Amino acid sequence: MIILYQFDNDSEEFAEVKIKENIPLFDLLDSDKILIFVDMHGKKVWMWEGKNTSTRMKFISGQEAPKIRDKHDRTFTLSSVDDGDETAAFKILVGLL
Repeated sequence: MIILYQFDNDSEEFAEVKIKENIPLFDLLDSDKILIFVDMHGKKVWMWEGKNTSTRMKFISGQEAPKIRDKHDRTFTLSSVDDGDETAAFKILVGLL
């Protein structure tokens, strides 16, 4: 099960986003957004940062991401992924591989 959060620049917080059925996760990637994917099965939290996001957005997201992780399970690992430099594991998660 994947839970998705999107950073809201106005409130400077992450909000949970409902994932619609039959929509591939890679279609949700947008270079203007910062997203957090909580992989409940893999026990991992991925913070994906779009290349058009500001340094301020990235900084605040970096501070907020551990709170999202802790909300689900403190033992989950937290990884940051940059737009265009995704790891193979992240690509598999979102369906790019």
